[in-house]
Amino acid sequence: MKYSVVIVGGGITGLSVAYSLALRGVEGIAVIERNYLGSGSTFRCAGGIRASFTSREHIVLMRRSIELWGKLAEDLGVKYSRSGYLWLSSTEKGLEKLKSYMRIHNENGVPTRLVDESFIREVAPYVSTERLVGALFDPLAGKASPFDTVYKLYSASRRLGVEIRVGESAVRVEVSNSAVEGVQTDRGYLSAETVVLATGPYINELLEPLGVNPHVSPVPHHAAITEEFGRLFDPLIIDFESGAYAVQTFHGNVLMGVEIPEEPFSPLDVKLEFLWKVVREWSKWLPWLPDVNILRYWPGYYEVTPDHHPILGPVDAFQGLYVASGFSGHGFMMGPVVGEVMADWIVKGRPGIPEAKNLTLDRFERGELIHELAVIG
Repeated sequence: MKYSVVIVGGGITGLSVAYSLALRGVEGIAVIERNYLGSGSTFRCAGGIRASFTSREHIVLMRRSIELWGKLAEDLGVKYSRSGYLWLSSTEKGLEKLKSYMRIHNENGVPTRLVDESFIREVAPYVSTERLVGALFDPLAGKASPFDTVYKLYSASRRLGVEIRVGESAVRVEVSNSAVEGVQTDRGYLSAETVVLATGPYINELLEPLGVNPHVSPVPHHAAITEEFGRLFDPLIIDFESGAYAVQTFHGNVLMGVEIPEEPFSPLDVKLEFLWKVVREWSKWLPWLPDVNILRYWPGYYEVTPDHHPILGPVDAFQGLYVASGFSGHGFMMGPVVGEVMADWIVKGRPGIPEAKNLTLDRFERGELIHELAVIG
């Protein structure tokens, strides 16, 4: 079958690229997904959205992504709330780091600010401030429902003529004379002028056979969710010292995560160590947590790059081959802007946001890494 664009990966990234291309009038788009839509990292994430990073690239891209999240809510009815992020610190050292982050944010148009206990009681009435030394609030940040977002993007893309092929695995990318020719799947051959690899932690399977090092390491991370409650706290909250996060979902559950030691490329195994740690860390701020029922626990991959920034844009060695991967835990929040940037790159030959050019795969060979300090979870 002949397509203009084949997108490999049916998570937030692949669907956002397809939707953005279709909005620009591109026809003959197919998205292939080995499992079900959102089954990779998308449905395993917390749904947080923020621009409070420390690199200009992340901040500029996420400021635009936040605008696009608002547009998705307006145009498609995606469940999205600009409810903020609240960074909590229990040490003077942590507070000083938060102040340094705030200066970076403010210099780049993100209006984070220090807040006191009275503000915290207002936006997070069931968060204890007993051990609080300082807190930083990001009013631009928020959350969206991964499930609702995937469904709405899928439906909108279908209406615009995108073909969605689920349960179909990409076996290899076919190239000839340094140009893409298509994708071989377990169901047949898909001819395409352009191929976009939005496969998250599985990018290595398709790029390494082409002699391309994607510089992506899938690292297991873990999350758990509690029973439902009424309003506990509005913003996504972060324990700055441990990097743990917690968010109250639109249904009222508390979804929590914290990092535990994991090796790259390890299998997604359930570990009791995580449950002990996440409850221990969050009980310091949520003293009622030990009496709560945890309903589910799951692992998922962060596809991590050496500088914790995504890989976006063309693969220089092969005409028509593009990559959108390596989001290092930030793929969901970046989905809308990545869709826009990749669509512009494919249609116009350049991204609409100049900073995206700094995130191409060849930056690793050039030694031009862009380090990010504010990585959580």
